[in-house]
Amino acid sequence: MQELDLDTRLVSLPDADSNFPRVLSATADSGCVRVKLDISPDLTWFRGHFPDQPVLPGVIQLHWAVIVSRAFFEFSGSPRELKRLKFKKIVTPPRVLELSLRWHASNEVQFEFCGPDAQYSLGRLVFPEGASC
Repeated sequence: MQELDLDTRLVSLPDADSNFPRVLSATADSGCVRVKLDISPDLTWFRGHFPDQPVLPGVIQLHWAVIVSRAFFEFSGSPRELKRLKFKKIVTPPRVLELSLRWHASNEVQFEFCGPDAQYSLGRLVFPEGASC
């Protein structure tokens, strides 16, 4: 795996808008990337899900893990498999979450969403062979 250039990789992430959270910080070392995300109640995904208690859908957490994996590990396409996917705690706004990505094999990334108080979700993304750095 090549050395990660954080500035270059951060630029390839979507700009913070109503669909993607603001990136507060990013660090990388030995095949591990940690990105802190500002989970604002203004994100599109909270509209109507649910009116009295907004909840971030698990599929969106998975979507963000794929987006960040593509940006930092230069994967192309969609994962061909998900392993050990677990949603452990509901994400409600406002909140700061840390997305940790650990590169495992030539085509596999373990992800985990955590906050200071809990682990929210985790799993492994398996991308097609030859689709990474």
